Amino acid sequence: MPSPLTTTFIQSTILNAIANLLAQIIDHHRKSKSTFTINTPALLQFLIYGILIVPINFIWQRYLEEKFPGALLFRRSPAPAPPPPPPTISTNTKKKRNEGDVYISIPAITGTSTTLKEKPFQPKARGWGRGRGGWTNFLMKFLLDQTIGSVMNIVLFVVLINLLKGVDVAGVVGLVQLDFKPIMIARLKYRPLVSMLMYTVVPVDRRVVFGSACGVVWGVYLSLYAVV
Repeated sequence: MPSPLTTTFIQSTILNAIANLLAQIIDHHRKSKSTFTINTPALLQFLIYGILIVPINFIWQRYLEEKFPGALLFRRSPAPAPPPPPPTISTNTKKKRNEGDVYISIPAITGTSTTLKEKPFQPKARGWGRGRGGWTNFLMKFLLDQTIGSVMNIVLFVVLINLLKGVDVAGVVGLVQLDFKPIMIARLKYRPLVSMLMYTVVPVDRRVVFGSACGVVWGVYLSLYAVV
């Protein structure tokens, strides 16, 4: 079985390729009526960017889940298995027993019985929206993804895609300052809904792929930026 990261790599790469090809088709029909041909360098640049960014986002989502675990709409955990039959209770003990206590009789070397007390079984209460999976953790993950996560992804995109296109460091810095605001505004038009779904119903190891699937349109937007 491939690891979750390997699966994420493969699925995200396929989705990024689809997004880039769609972007190239859109860009071609906007600018020209000639026969469409794939811009292989642009496709490779976008795929390399995706390969570099997937592990960063994979680690980021796991970090958020470790710090603020739980999801509001995950299924309830299955009911705990019934406790095993009670062990043999010694008839030799004269100690008063409290209701709910369990006494286990262990034969000693001399043939007499030694009685040990075991704590009664008390299953932990489980539920939706409580404790570790409550609204506080959801809101923390949501806000961090919209702020730190968004800034990180936008800056890395502009830096990586332009370095892959051969832009020097000074030019990359200027492009980050120029392009950050419009890309951030575009991201805020779709990312909040994606984040709400990710942190309520999607397991942590599938969040990067889920984001890529929901963001094919976003990938087209980024690819159109990269093609220019």
